Amino acid sequence: MARRASKELRPLQKAILEFIRQFILEHDYPPTIREIGAAVGTSSTSVVNYNLDQLEQKGYIIRNREVARGLRLVDTSFNRRVLNVPFYGEIAAGTPIPVPEDPASIMEYVTVPIDMLPSGRDVFALRVRGHSMIDALVDDGDIVLVRSQPTVETREMAVVEILEPPELAGATLKYFYQHGETVELRPANPDPAYQPLRVSADQVRVHGKVIAVIRQYP
Repeated sequence: MARRASKELRPLQKAILEFIRQFILEHDYPPTIREIGAAVGTSSTSVVNYNLDQLEQKGYIIRNREVARGLRLVDTSFNRRVLNVPFYGEIAAGTPIPVPEDPASIMEYVTVPIDMLPSGRDVFALRVRGHSMIDALVDDGDIVLVRSQPTVETREMAVVEILEPPELAGATLKYFYQHGETVELRPANPDPAYQPLRVSADQVRVHGKVIAVIRQYP
């Protein structure tokens, strides 16, 4: 679609377009609808959506409404190659939480610059809940990118599911240490409230290794 002259854009549409450009230049990925609204002074997602539709119709952007951050500029000099990574929900940096019954059925995605991802590897995303890994620069609300793999090396940060005992069952985010037939899942927080978890090696399942952390600042 040919792009129309910028004089046909309304002031709010110009502001939205400029914010998208600046945001991509700074972050290398596009903003969310709420981030756009906050930048241009409106809390109405409907208003933002309407003006994004107008920008799309006028040939300035292309939208994918089925994914988060699913927009890009037609002016490709402002776009960085990205990939939609499946988002599987929350992971505990503290007490283990239940694992989704069928992660493959979850159809949410996080858009990530492709150069953050290893080639030829399955990667998924989780949102961190808890503070047990703050000394590893992973805090509550952060998103971790996890390379799916059944084993990790000692001292690597991993997503591990505890199968037994029942009171510990669930998935957690910790440093992984192998001690013979015992696995230690060690937090990265000096607060004595956060203690290592020690379980039999045959009662844990490794889901993957943390390869990156995404943090959104207010």
